[in-house]
Amino acid sequence: MEPMLTLVTGHKGVDLHAATARRVMQDRLAGGDRLADLRRCAFHVVGGAIVRPGAAVPALADLLATGRYFNPNKHHYGCFVSASGFNWEQGDGGPLPAGWPGEATASDRGAIAVSLWDDLLGGPAPSGCTSVDVAAWARGQDAAVVSGTIWRLVLRGDATTAAAAATALAVARGGRDGLLVNPHMECWLVAAGGVGA
Repeated sequence: MEPMLTLVTGHKGVDLHAATARRVMQDRLAGGDRLADLRRCAFHVVGGAIVRPGAAVPALADLLATGRYFNPNKHHYGCFVSASGFNWEQGDGGPLPAGWPGEATASDRGAIAVSLWDDLLGGPAPSGCTSVDVAAWARGQDAAVVSGTIWRLVLRGDATTAAAAATALAVARGGRDGLLVNPHMECWLVAAGGVGA
């Protein structure tokens, strides 16, 4: 199977979408008082199980050059490679695949650090908090690239209930439940403690 390449882009400055969503979640959603911070990155996956027979797999240089996936004026990027693929046609709130997104292989931030994933998402959770990463992407993407959003919810309090609390805040179920994921239109997977934890 073709290796899976994941390009992750995070904002260099203030992410106004994440800041606005954080404020709404804190002020209006049940459980919002636990939300200490909300961070966001875009991800773009090529290769692995999404390769269609006869389809060309874009290289990292192609993804960076198109302007669609990365804007050097707004974003930092990290590239991760995993030997194992994943079927991005499914996702109902289960765990993100073990080892995803893979080994960091490139970045515009200088030397490749083990902490690149956390760096792109604003750093690790502070003491007394737990980070939960929620990956969401549109259902039925039929292209050489599957694109989505990683939301990092930083929650205060009990780490054992963090995944359930983050899911309740992220997945839209009603007027006071969830804001970030529309389960009718999007797939989503969760990593309690953050990816790679």
